[in-house]
Amino acid sequence: MPARPRKPPTRILLARHGQTVSNREGRFCGHSETELTELGRQQARALGERLANVTIDAAYTSDFSRAIETAALVLHARGITPAVDAGLRELHYGEWEMERSGDVAKRYPAQYQLMRSEDPAWRPPGGENIAMVRARTFAALHGIARAHQHQTVLIVAHGTAINCMLAEVLGMAPTHTFRVAVDNCGLSELVLRRTTPIVVRLNDTSHLAGVSVSRKPRSAGAPA
Repeated sequence: MPARPRKPPTRILLARHGQTVSNREGRFCGHSETELTELGRQQARALGERLANVTIDAAYTSDFSRAIETAALVLHARGITPAVDAGLRELHYGEWEMERSGDVAKRYPAQYQLMRSEDPAWRPPGGENIAMVRARTFAALHGIARAHQHQTVLIVAHGTAINCMLAEVLGMAPTHTFRVAVDNCGLSELVLRRTTPIVVRLNDTSHLAGVSVSRKPRSAGAPA
């Protein structure tokens, strides 16, 4: 008997949204709305060109416009409407929402220092802590992978949200959640081996050459 054709692996493409106004201004933007800059749109189009020859069966975004618009630009002319999943939301910064990083450092010095030192006790007043975001985003990732076995899925989310998903996949300690850079429209990729996600690409930004401005890596909990 002829061998059965092998089913393709489940592939998850993870991308952060393009640069936003709040990114450019250095503001903490978690559960607030902010627009993509023109650079952010260029980054999204560049990611779309990078993925032009990749078959994408489905796409998911958070319910924030910066992720939705980025996905629309990446998926241009594919005829795919991304599903919206609130589990992919960015960390909620509570009282820090839309505040500039420097102002927060002055008003909340103790909590700001906890954030910079990646202390698991860090939690912006009225917001979420890292453990909550890791649990929420990984549950969303797991659900998406389970719903699209043997398919390739694009997820467009946020900096800290992607850090948290990758940290869970890699089994990283809570004190090391931010040890992977997640740039605007950087591309990471997971392949499921049975039910275990394996990281095969991390924050690839080669498609942004000549588009994205160079900058220092985003530090723990930095404005996303």
